[in-house]
Amino acid sequence: MSDVLHELFKDYEGVSWLTHIETDPSPEARKRMPELMKKMESYPMEPGNELDFLDDSTPPGVTREDIDAPHGLHLYYYEPKDKNPAEERIIYYVHGGGFMRGNKYWCRTNAILQVKNLGIPVYACEYRYIPEHKYPKGIDDVEWGWNYLVNERGIDPKKIIITGESAGGLYETALMVRLKRQGRQLPAGCVCISGMLDMSTESPSYTLNNGIDPMFSIDFKAVTPLYIDDVSRVQEPEVSPKYADFTGFPETIFFADDTEVFVSDALIGADKLNKLGIRAEAYITHGLTHCYALEMPDLPESHTCYKRMREFFGL
Repeated sequence: MSDVLHELFKDYEGVSWLTHIETDPSPEARKRMPELMKKMESYPMEPGNELDFLDDSTPPGVTREDIDAPHGLHLYYYEPKDKNPAEERIIYYVHGGGFMRGNKYWCRTNAILQVKNLGIPVYACEYRYIPEHKYPKGIDDVEWGWNYLVNERGIDPKKIIITGESAGGLYETALMVRLKRQGRQLPAGCVCISGMLDMSTESPSYTLNNGIDPMFSIDFKAVTPLYIDDVSRVQEPEVSPKYADFTGFPETIFFADDTEVFVSDALIGADKLNKLGIRAEAYITHGLTHCYALEMPDLPESHTCYKRMREFFGL
């Protein structure tokens, strides 16, 4: 184990909730990684150009409904046609994209992936982007989607599993911080894939994996003023959920790679939940990349991630 990995994992030696795969990625993954890096470099930051990257067709075996939301946004509903009638659970999905892209592309693409791999319906929400719409507007939009599910569709929160990746990991966790503050019911479960939980960027991997992470080579401190005007608030629980009291949070499974700048957030989150007696796991791979299970869903490592999700929630 390298010195960096030793430093990242030193506080979690022997814990039962951590699975750390220390072997090198599969040949398929090593072959696909350069292709993914090239794709991500070409992906446009301008929201309007997302449609150029979107296959807007709905695949066979899946039905889709587009639901109008405030501010010209949408909530997308995808349901497997062979849905088990005895299974009442649904997914509420919050996409990633650096808080400034992904509504049309990742929102729909990753929702379909989850329907196909987990076999239950998915509601996927759009939200307003930074830097034009800073905190708390994005979380407000995610909360609107939650309220729609609970109040308009009559879905019991105990039947909802919330999922999110990257920026969506922050938004889904911030939503739970907000719901708890309001005294409202939280979802029954949570999936956090390569989630950013620390807008203060004080988690160890933000420094230790800077220059190692194959996806990101930026100083994330520069993102903070784009996200929130008053940077002195970065340790508030809704801004950086890492600092929240996780009492009452749902059972959660975290996924990340040990080269990522966000891997410490997964470890910290799983550790906090387990210390509160809340069931949580962290599944950490080695030598892959940010959100590989969504960006390269056909990899054997990605199949393992979805298998772990199904097992964790009994799907």
